[in-house]
Amino acid sequence: MTTKTRRAAPMAPDERRAAIVDVTVPLILERGAEVTTREIAEAAGIAEGTVFRVFPDKDSVIDAAVARVMDPAEITAALESIDPSLSLETKIELIVSLLHGRAVSVVRFMTALGPREHARHARGEGEDGPPHRSPPLAEATVAARLLESDSDRLRVPIATAVDYLRILVFGTTMPFLTNGTSSDPAELADFILRGIAKEGT
Repeated sequence: MTTKTRRAAPMAPDERRAAIVDVTVPLILERGAEVTTREIAEAAGIAEGTVFRVFPDKDSVIDAAVARVMDPAEITAALESIDPSLSLETKIELIVSLLHGRAVSVVRFMTALGPREHARHARGEGEDGPPHRSPPLAEATVAARLLESDSDRLRVPIATAVDYLRILVFGTTMPFLTNGTSSDPAELADFILRGIAKEGT
């Protein structure tokens, strides 16, 4: 018995691309770069040929998925929702928690892609160049704005404080920079606020 492929509902090209990327991101987390366009099409409920009506090849689909994961819009919006009138301690905890969650997701995704895709993007072969290097650091700008009212409590300029915060958050999510244990956002926020030495020493 022959199974007929359900005809995809009409969509504008941009909508179709977005729908395909929606299903590609979790598939890459599960299958890595070995995911096939057939698997992508099945997950999207479309014929495989429909994928190639909006993407020239599988690499382009992967590039779009990488761009989606690296897009700062979601994390920037989340940071902008933080009330700047909150205490410094609470704002640091929220900022660290959000940045930590994003960093873990990005590292997990890029690890799933594997070395071949890393090398391809490092050579600038992605659809729009290497998306994981694209500025601007919008989240850093929002974080700095949140700390403006607490500048008198900071030992370093706000921009430096945000740099240190981001370096610590992202560094503790990189497997090759840690001892293999998972970092705790709450513990990290406390460390950023109080430093490495015990109080009174």
